[in-house]
Amino acid sequence: MSAALVLAWGLAVPPRLLEVRSERVEGRPALVVVAAAPLLDVSARREGLDVVVSLGATAPGLLFPPAVPPPLEAVRIERSAGGVRLRVRVAPTVSYEVRRERDRIVLLFGSAPAAADAPPTSASAGPPPTPAAASDLYRGLFPSSPTGSDADAGAGAGGAPAGGPDAALPSERPPEERPEGLHAGSLTLKPSASLRYVDADVSLFDTPQIVRDRYAEARPALALELPLRDGMLRLDYEARLRRYSSFAELNGVSHQANAHVDYPMGPSLTVRGSGHFARGLLETAEVDPGGEYFFRLGHFTRRQFGGGARVHTGGPFDVDVAGVLDKVTVDEEAGFFDYDRRSVAGGLGIAIGAERRSSLNYSFEEVPPSPERPEAESRIHTLSAAVEGEIMPLLSGRAAAGYAWRESPRAAPGGQRFRGLIFGAQLTRDFGRSAHLVLSGNRSTELSAFEHNAFYVATSLLAVLTAPLPLSLSFSAGGGYHVNRYPTVATALGTPRRDAIVNWTAGLGRRISRWAFVRADYRRDRRDSNLDFYDQRTHAFYAELGLGFLPPGVRP
Repeated sequence: MSAALVLAWGLAVPPRLLEVRSERVEGRPALVVVAAAPLLDVSARREGLDVVVSLGATAPGLLFPPAVPPPLEAVRIERSAGGVRLRVRVAPTVSYEVRRERDRIVLLFGSAPAAADAPPTSASAGPPPTPAAASDLYRGLFPSSPTGSDADAGAGAGGAPAGGPDAALPSERPPEERPEGLHAGSLTLKPSASLRYVDADVSLFDTPQIVRDRYAEARPALALELPLRDGMLRLDYEARLRRYSSFAELNGVSHQANAHVDYPMGPSLTVRGSGHFARGLLETAEVDPGGEYFFRLGHFTRRQFGGGARVHTGGPFDVDVAGVLDKVTVDEEAGFFDYDRRSVAGGLGIAIGAERRSSLNYSFEEVPPSPERPEAESRIHTLSAAVEGEIMPLLSGRAAAGYAWRESPRAAPGGQRFRGLIFGAQLTRDFGRSAHLVLSGNRSTELSAFEHNAFYVATSLLAVLTAPLPLSLSFSAGGGYHVNRYPTVATALGTPRRDAIVNWTAGLGRRISRWAFVRADYRRDRRDSNLDFYDQRTHAFYAELGLGFLPPGVRP
């Protein structure tokens, strides 16, 4: 039994890359990837100006891409939870060939040089012995598996079984591998849908009093990807249709749409743009990310537009600028208010290795006075430092921390100014191809609708673990702690309000096929406030069936 467990563990752990080097093989420029164990999961495709080789493996943080000769232009190593991608920039006119040889991958570029004609010899003298060609020597040292009719000879030809670790990839240029989805020319469509049964507590009244409700929810969605020469346009839309609720307000539709475009304007400038639209009722985080707005709900609409540019200096440094317009409107009877936010930001970035970027940033945000909430008028300045990418081996994400000063001249005394630490982070620690831990934290100032506060300070920590179980099941569990602190004195207390929120969740899921999954989740929340009026306990149970081209983060 112990030997079987050790074997199963060894098969579950992806091989580790040891080296990526540049060579000339058979007179052609080549990249050789060496791993500590056989590479079983290998695919290659062309994406615009890049040839991308995907490997089911891990790569240490100190593994850097080599310098490459023409016609190759550059090499990047991209790490993710699903494996490693080797991205090679080379002109589309240059053909490529991939060979797999147990624990190494050889990626050759260009056509093989034609063999020179043999010189004429006399009939009386036999041909002089010729040294073995470089290609014969290379194949002798690292023989690849036979293909075609030779492969049919099986053991008699000394070949490896078809489909084994030594099975060769196509010796000719592989066909273009398209992204997952449905295709119409260069356009990729990814339709999906999920069906949910929900048993949860909801707060629809003018007080935090909860009522239990049960309803069905369908979430049809569509994502589109369209290459724009060297850039990419991405669009997605999701509707949430709720039916069979006991409350007419819930039997409706929520909408969410996103757009994002990246486009290189040249070797040193990349521009980007984004848009976000949301309309709904229960999705209160769209209105108030800090969680003050949790009862007396009303329909809302949010429109957000952003743009930016990054200038690459040709060395490790870059300069990034961005701007965002954010507008939120809510029903008049809701427990929050309409507002606008406008922000601009700039930063100096530096690449630390191939997969990590650090930056120093400054941002300015303005909240204009609102007719229904003049206290909200604010100006916020922030200086911060950030790091993103692969921060450590098997640890990736983004973390930022800085100092903010906020002026809100129309708020009540004690709440007109904030000076202090702010931070935000979301980090993923991988423990293999199916297990990972996500850690997130945040400290920020958020707009407030409570009494005469312009803002409150929200601090939160959250951890979620996902791990595989027998029978192809996936288990997830997590918990969080969240505190909202208000700067002004609450009328009913004589001291500032403070809310503490603790939550935990657990879920179990299983993939039925590549295109379908089922899962069930349970969540419990507890809010304790020094104003007893705001105390609340809620629960929620979800049973879900997902179908279609779902994002990797959604599938178990």
